[in-house]
Amino acid sequence: MLLGDRRTLSKGERQRRAILDSLADLLATRPIGELTVGEIAAAAGVRRSGYYFYFESKYSALAVATTEIWSELMERVQSFARTDNEVVADFLSRTAASTIDVWHEHEAVLIASIQAIPLDDQIASMWQVWNRRLSGILIEQILRDIADGRASPSSQDVPNLVESLLEMTLHMYYKDRLEKNTVEQTRRMLDTVRSIWLASIWGAGK
Repeated sequence: MLLGDRRTLSKGERQRRAILDSLADLLATRPIGELTVGEIAAAAGVRRSGYYFYFESKYSALAVATTEIWSELMERVQSFARTDNEVVADFLSRTAASTIDVWHEHEAVLIASIQAIPLDDQIASMWQVWNRRLSGILIEQILRDIADGRASPSSQDVPNLVESLLEMTLHMYYKDRLEKNTVEQTRRMLDTVRSIWLASIWGAGK
């Protein structure tokens, strides 16, 4: 609902929201593999049959919750494309700051979603689609930078290089929240990731 919208949620909307919120709460204490639909439904205050009216499995609910978080990230970042006057290092810092904030706020769901990739085809496919979309945006920008003489990638295979860097970055964010790193440890991780991107694509110090 939009800010200022006084329309009350329908019973169905409330139940669906309760299921997603309860799933997030339970994931803060136990991994997705240990949870059952019955437990999630009970925590949400709905019948098991009611749960299946909205979601076909615990992984389908997790997929919806992850999709909501991804949409939130896209809203916060506004653009993963660098603006004309934006310095590369500032662009990397801006997008990293928004991304790690989202990871901090939704770490239980995101950790579970990453762990579910080998267990659920839908979630695996979702992450692949998102990574391809993000790769496409970044590759387009990098190719323009190469043409302008602003980038000199460490590999001529730019698409594969970008996909590898994104996989590395995702793993670092996942590991950071899985290990519950301190603010200082997270800052050092982000600095390291930024340095790797700079050196791999644009050249250190640019």
